[in-house]
Amino acid sequence: MDEDFGESQWTEKAKQAYQQRADELVEALRAHLATNLTRSGRQRELGAYFASAETLMTAARDFNNAEFDWCGSVPFAFDLDEAEDDDMDDVDDVDDESPQGDVLSVLGRWDFRILDEQVVISAGRDAYLRVWPDDTEEDASIRVQDVEAATGELMHADGFAGIETAPGLRIERHTMFVVTHEGDDDETFDTDPFGINRA
Repeated sequence: MDEDFGESQWTEKAKQAYQQRADELVEALRAHLATNLTRSGRQRELGAYFASAETLMTAARDFNNAEFDWCGSVPFAFDLDEAEDDDMDDVDDVDDESPQGDVLSVLGRWDFRILDEQVVISAGRDAYLRVWPDDTEEDASIRVQDVEAATGELMHADGFAGIETAPGLRIERHTMFVVTHEGDDDETFDTDPFGINRA
């Protein structure tokens, strides 16, 4: 947004920029729709999808800014630039000193030694196919290309036990602490923090 928006408001330049950004947003939305309608659930389609989604978000952000510069209003109620920061603010709100509450948070770190990377990746692909039995070996190989992705699929299939017992991994050390705190009745939790479910 233009920091000197008061000087840009109601000017012909701001009006033309606003119209241009609107056209770009409409085009990005149409392109995203066309991309999404061609999907059939295959993992190889995700690259094009995420690229299209990023283009759409950029166009929406630019449109937001252009409208602000033109007339001082913002069409989108959510902040396109600060969404991820809001998630981090929620974490900071946890009161470590509170011994009571209706939310239990378990925080910790587990370090594993990677004994055989390919074995871990293979186990992750097997776990993926157990969760998504209608998918193909190709989907699994695209989805799981490294140990990090394999770990996500193992946890998705079997919970934390999936990596505790995974072939090719050996737990070396861990540390953990538990805290209870008050939760907001309207608070929602991210049930897929590792991005292991499909887009």
